[in-house]
Amino acid sequence: MHDAAVAAGATVVQTVVHAFSPHGVTGVVVVEESHLSIHTWPEANYAAMDFFTCGGCDPHAARDLVAAALGAYSVETL
Repeated sequence: MHDAAVAAGATVVQTVVHAFSPHGVTGVVVVEESHLSIHTWPEANYAAMDFFTCGGCDPHAARDLVAAALGAYSVETL
Protein backbone atom coordinates (compact mmCIF):
# COMPACT_ATOMS: atom_id res chain seq x y z
CA MET A 1 0.00 0.00 0.00
CA HIS A 2 2.91 2.33 0.73
CA ASP A 3 4.31 1.66 -2.75
CA ALA A 4 0.82 2.19 -4.22
CA ALA A 5 0.58 5.60 -2.57
CA VAL A 6 3.98 6.52 -3.97
CA ALA A 7 2.97 5.25 -7.43
CA ALA A 8 -0.09 7.50 -7.25
CA GLY A 9 2.16 10.48 -6.58
CA ALA A 10 0.92 10.95 -3.01
CA THR A 11 3.00 12.10 -0.06
CA VAL A 12 2.98 9.36 2.61
CA VAL A 13 2.50 10.51 6.21
CA GLN A 14 2.07 7.19 8.03
CA THR A 15 1.27 3.53 7.34
CA VAL A 16 -0.57 1.24 9.75
CA VAL A 17 -1.26 -2.44 8.99
CA HIS A 18 -2.93 -4.99 11.23
CA ALA A 19 -2.69 -8.71 10.44
CA PHE A 20 -5.56 -10.89 11.64
CA SER A 21 -5.31 -14.48 12.84
CA PRO A 22 -5.52 -16.82 11.06
CA HIS A 23 -5.41 -14.59 7.96
CA GLY A 24 -6.33 -11.24 6.44
CA VAL A 25 -5.10 -7.71 6.90
CA THR A 26 -6.43 -4.21 7.28
CA GLY A 27 -4.13 -1.37 6.33
CA VAL A 28 -4.31 2.38 6.05
CA VAL A 29 -1.82 4.70 4.43
CA VAL A 30 -2.38 8.28 5.49
CA VAL A 31 -1.20 10.66 2.79
CA GLU A 32 -1.16 14.44 2.72
CA GLU A 33 -3.76 14.21 -0.05
CA SER A 34 -6.14 11.94 2.02
CA HIS A 35 -5.74 8.14 2.47
CA LEU A 36 -5.56 4.66 0.97
CA SER A 37 -7.00 1.64 2.77
CA ILE A 38 -7.29 -2.10 2.22
CA HIS A 39 -9.25 -4.88 3.90
CA THR A 40 -8.61 -8.48 2.83
CA TRP A 41 -10.54 -11.72 3.13
CA PRO A 42 -8.12 -14.34 1.74
CA GLU A 43 -10.56 -17.15 2.48
CA ALA A 44 -12.94 -15.53 -0.01
CA ASN A 45 -10.21 -14.39 -2.45
CA TYR A 46 -11.42 -10.84 -1.90
CA ALA A 47 -9.88 -7.48 -1.06
CA ALA A 48 -11.64 -4.13 -0.78
CA MET A 49 -9.63 -0.95 -1.25
CA ASP A 50 -10.39 2.74 -0.94
CA PHE A 51 -8.10 5.27 -2.57
CA PHE A 52 -9.09 8.83 -1.72
CA THR A 53 -6.79 11.50 -3.12
CA CYS A 54 -6.88 15.07 -4.31
CA GLY A 55 -4.64 17.31 -6.33
CA GLY A 56 -2.44 15.73 -8.97
CA CYS A 57 -2.53 12.17 -7.58
CA ASP A 58 -3.46 9.24 -9.81
CA PRO A 59 -5.48 6.72 -7.76
CA HIS A 60 -5.69 4.44 -10.82
CA ALA A 61 -1.91 3.96 -10.67
CA ALA A 62 -2.28 2.82 -7.05
CA ARG A 63 -5.13 0.48 -7.97
CA ASP A 64 -3.16 -1.08 -10.80
CA LEU A 65 -0.07 -1.65 -8.65
CA VAL A 66 -2.01 -3.32 -5.82
CA ALA A 67 -4.12 -5.39 -8.22
CA ALA A 68 -0.96 -6.72 -9.88
CA ALA A 69 0.71 -7.40 -6.53
CA LEU A 70 -2.32 -9.38 -5.35
CA GLY A 71 -2.64 -11.24 -8.64
CA ALA A 72 -6.20 -9.96 -9.07
CA TYR A 73 -8.17 -11.55 -11.87
CA SER A 74 -11.03 -9.05 -11.54
CA VAL A 75 -11.09 -5.38 -10.50
CA GLU A 76 -14.15 -3.20 -10.04
CA THR A 77 -13.68 0.55 -9.80
CA LEU A 78 -16.50 2.75 -8.57
